[in-house]
Amino acid sequence: MKKYAKVVVRSNTIHTDNLFTYEVPIFLLNELEEGHRVLVPFGRGNKPTEAFVFEIIQELKEDIKTKEIVDILDEEPIFKKQDLELVNWMKNRYLCTYIDCINLIYPKGYKLNNYKVVILNETIKELSDYRFEEFLTTLNESQNNIINFITENKGKIKIEKLKSIPNINNLLDRMAKNNIININWEYKDHKNEKKICYVALTLEDEDIDEYIKSNKINLGSKQKEVVEFLKNNSQVEINDVMKILNTSKKSITSLYDKKLITLKIEDYYRNPKAIYTSTYKTINLNNEQLYAINKITSEMFDEDKKPYMLHGVTGSGKTEVYMEVIDYALNQGLDSIVLVPEIALTPQTISRFKNRFGDIVGVFHSQLSEGQKHDVYKAIKAGRIRILIGARSALFAPFNSLGVIIIDEFHESSYKSEKNPKFSAIEVAKYMAIKNDVSLVLGSATPSIDEYYKAKNEEYKLIEIKSRANKRPMPKIEVIDMKSELDIGNKSIFSVRLQQEIEEEIKNKNQVILFLNRRGYASFVSCRKCGYVFQCSNCDISLTYHKKKNIGICHYCGYEKEIPKECPECKSTYVKPFGVGTQKIEEELKFIFPDAKVLRMDKDTTSKKGSIEEILNSFKNREADILIGTQMLSKGLDFENVTLVGILSADMILNFPDFKSFETTFQLVTQVSGRAGRSDKEGKVILQTYDTDHYAIRRAINYDYEGFYEDEIKIRKVFGYSPFNNMISVVMSGENEQLVKQSSKNMYDSIIYLLQNRGINNFDFILGPNPCSISKINQNYRWQILFKDDNIEINLLKGIIKYICMTKRDVVFSKEVNVSIDINPNSVL
Repeated sequence: MKKYAKVVVRSNTIHTDNLFTYEVPIFLLNELEEGHRVLVPFGRGNKPTEAFVFEIIQELKEDIKTKEIVDILDEEPIFKKQDLELVNWMKNRYLCTYIDCINLIYPKGYKLNNYKVVILNETIKELSDYRFEEFLTTLNESQNNIINFITENKGKIKIEKLKSIPNINNLLDRMAKNNIININWEYKDHKNEKKICYVALTLEDEDIDEYIKSNKINLGSKQKEVVEFLKNNSQVEINDVMKILNTSKKSITSLYDKKLITLKIEDYYRNPKAIYTSTYKTINLNNEQLYAINKITSEMFDEDKKPYMLHGVTGSGKTEVYMEVIDYALNQGLDSIVLVPEIALTPQTISRFKNRFGDIVGVFHSQLSEGQKHDVYKAIKAGRIRILIGARSALFAPFNSLGVIIIDEFHESSYKSEKNPKFSAIEVAKYMAIKNDVSLVLGSATPSIDEYYKAKNEEYKLIEIKSRANKRPMPKIEVIDMKSELDIGNKSIFSVRLQQEIEEEIKNKNQVILFLNRRGYASFVSCRKCGYVFQCSNCDISLTYHKKKNIGICHYCGYEKEIPKECPECKSTYVKPFGVGTQKIEEELKFIFPDAKVLRMDKDTTSKKGSIEEILNSFKNREADILIGTQMLSKGLDFENVTLVGILSADMILNFPDFKSFETTFQLVTQVSGRAGRSDKEGKVILQTYDTDHYAIRRAINYDYEGFYEDEIKIRKVFGYSPFNNMISVVMSGENEQLVKQSSKNMYDSIIYLLQNRGINNFDFILGPNPCSISKINQNYRWQILFKDDNIEINLLKGIIKYICMTKRDVVFSKEVNVSIDINPNSVL
């Protein structure tokens, strides 16, 4: 009985984003399953291509010609049924391709390389030496060179190694037609695995001596050393034996041939080195924490449970609640995933979890090597990792018994991907929780407006923790009006009050955190005489000044330019950096407090592997008095000696041209303030701003989340922003500005035509096409069309956008124009 498999083929083109049908060969009829990774011949040249089985059917509905699957690539399917369902759901939700979604779940370290090889035709191979030499005289010099290359490479060579020969493709084509050579596709399936070999004696000490004696086995001096060494060391890694005894592998394999030792190959797991350390403390949970734990654990096996929103003030002990919930899940045989916003948070979190749960805690994030990521995948599959901590990509870990997903600081924008597929980790986690009966817990002191609105409408079970775990009050926030500082002649970044407080805390042997939402030395560099601003040559944005190297850097594309002493426009020497960055703060601090030890934590100082852990460890161990940083510092960090937090400019976030800027301001002020007074010492916060009366500032200084929510939700409703409407952003980009502009007009015209055909004539929900706020990034011009589902059904709107951007892409858009679709984007810049 025949079977057919519907597969997704690994290809980067949108034209192959379909299910292709292949016949299952007889030898795979009982082995092939949905979720298997297979090798299929694809395209006219039957290129061996990796594919993924989504469905197996018994018969074809239509009469189509099918090719056979070549083979399966893994013993077991790499995807579960739930994974395939998730891929289908994400493809439709985020208007992306199958492969975009598959790449999220696909094991890191797996790679299929396919390539063409040239071999001699069988008739040529069968020629005698004399006939072969005679045959070579009939060929020209280039053909002789190719034959020499083939014979020197054991009868087979990759075509890519012949690329240096002029006109190689035509040469090979003619030789193939003349039956001199054959051109074949070959492939190599690679898994980035590391194995380790252990050596042990086959028998006990006395028995081994008897065995050597009775079988009259002769041993060299080094082999005797190895045997004696293994008598005292039961199982040793082969490289250690060679190193300690200064012996060769040949000596050891000779012992194996003589049946005196066993060689055991085992998987080796590459664990990332942990630099950050902390000690485990037994904590007495308060009533609010106990209520939260009991609520979540008591409903863990309820089928229709809702996700939980844990709204707890900063320092309320949410992590302790997470750990208790996970401990309960472990005792029920269930695994857990803990998502953190970005890698900056993980060192402290990992340390706390490992102290409590030991080696069953794994970590997964972008700074791991490909080999380390592969080992995490393998360890989860083997049951060695039961708790995984990581950024949003950890959500797709291959657990078989997942019981709990925790998303900490879930308000953070980093839970929304900026690359295809542009998925929301919260949405995907909710889908997984409902489909697979998993307990989902979202935790934050400052929930996003969108999700809190859903909690108010009972889409979540809202659990509140209103007190700090240490029973101390929230740190008092003192607002400093920076306009008044100018009136008294203070032109420093630091208000007089903040300087006094820093001096006082250092004198009292306490620590200080200073927060600014900008890295670098200054915002931009300008000529004071003519107003010329140093711009990125690739992007529509000014360069950020970095004083150490005297260069301007574009934080969008990485372009660098040395800043000259004179203006390129008017030749004046009044070239000066404007604004303020973390580097400048560090410099001024060292001038005001020459004896203070200062650390800086931003993307410039944390780009090296392990640098985040080193900075955090140094600060925890009191090797510095002051830590300066960007928004990395707002995320869940816990230092018991920090008693003062300085927020240097709340206006930088407040005045950002984005409808979520007020929400972001409230969140950052609240979160950064929460870094102070987290142990027995009382904390305080100095907040510097030019807009002391803004409702986001007034609500934040009183930790009044409910008040802020009520103010913000009214504004969102009036303007039709989320959560009241969905928004879809379509950005077109390319190096030719006219083609980008024309493509965006074509898209707009196509949408209007399709909508009018459906009787829709009101297009107020469409904004654009217009140039993006940042109209050029990395030499690519950018135009945008925004859609709100205001008076139009969202699925109809998505269907039309998908039809135009994917099905009719070649008709509507120039081939030189890229199209990016984002559902409910974080930013529309």
